[in-house]
Amino acid sequence: MNRLDAVLAPFLEALGRADETAAVGLAQDLLDDGVPAQDVLLGLVARTQEQVGLRWQSGEWNVAQEHAATAVNERVVAAVARRTRGTGEKGHVVLACLDGEWHALPARLVAEVLRLSGWQVTFLGASVPAAQLVSYLHQQGPDVVAVSCALPVHLPAAHRTIVAAQRTGTPVLAGGPGFGADGRWARRLGVDAWAPNAAEAVTLLDRLPWPEPVPELGEDAGPEYAGLRSRRSSLVAAAGARLGDGYRLGGGAGVDAGLEDDLGQAVDFLSAAVYLGDPDVFTGYLSWLRDVLDSRSARTDALAAVLDEFRSGLHDFPFAQDTLARGGAQLAGAARSAS
Repeated sequence: MNRLDAVLAPFLEALGRADETAAVGLAQDLLDDGVPAQDVLLGLVARTQEQVGLRWQSGEWNVAQEHAATAVNERVVAAVARRTRGTGEKGHVVLACLDGEWHALPARLVAEVLRLSGWQVTFLGASVPAAQLVSYLHQQGPDVVAVSCALPVHLPAAHRTIVAAQRTGTPVLAGGPGFGADGRWARRLGVDAWAPNAAEAVTLLDRLPWPEPVPELGEDAGPEYAGLRSRRSSLVAAAGARLGDGYRLGGGAGVDAGLEDDLGQAVDFLSAAVYLGDPDVFTGYLSWLRDVLDSRSARTDALAAVLDEFRSGLHDFPFAQDTLARGGAQLAGAARSAS
């Protein structure tokens, strides 16, 4: 077992206790032993943060524990950054999380890896409004803007940000699981490049300039998306009335969120599927949600009722109807497999 692997278990235990001193100490010990800073960031922080997410999803940790562990990992990244220097000779990258995207740690890790590889990096943090990002690009004139998205529900807004950024003459590098495991949604939105991880982002930046992108979507997503967004409130109200008081679609997964928020998120994922023309955006969300509910021994039977209400309220929306039908078939198949 190498030095890094030997530290994984005690480091994760420190995260579980929210013990910042112990976690930072373990990371600094690795640096003192000659482990490269990039390996500490990706092989320790990123790997354990993945476990943090899985422990929340399985119900082993609650939201407070997940937030505390993430905060400690953020402090570890800051401690590693203080121990290293970057030259910035390769150029300037502005990196930001898309508007509504609050998962900032993965983007921060990428920012630090880029800095270690010789780029000047300005990290703008979580949930940066498109207009503010574009204004910053005009002021600073970076070589590249990198945008991070963890959840595909943010992709309609991402499209507007990408187009606006490119109009400043700044190429856009996209990253994060929200763009699809293979980056297919990033390409559909017309980004200049997509990186599945920090190492690939370094490789892509070293290949600048990139070929001109060929977006698969126009700037107008079409009337079905606009119509669905206009019916969001009525869809949420109808599904909420059918389920009744006291039911949580998210199985208690949210923070200070009730049924209305859960149903609103379901509509938003459906809207993103319509926007991108890909049912997998919504069916992937349903699969994840069912897993979360199962892990918490929460009811999953009402998911089919929610889809029925959505179908009723969107009877004149053909793509949404097809997507909901696929989702219903997926739920039915999962129920048969479980019985």
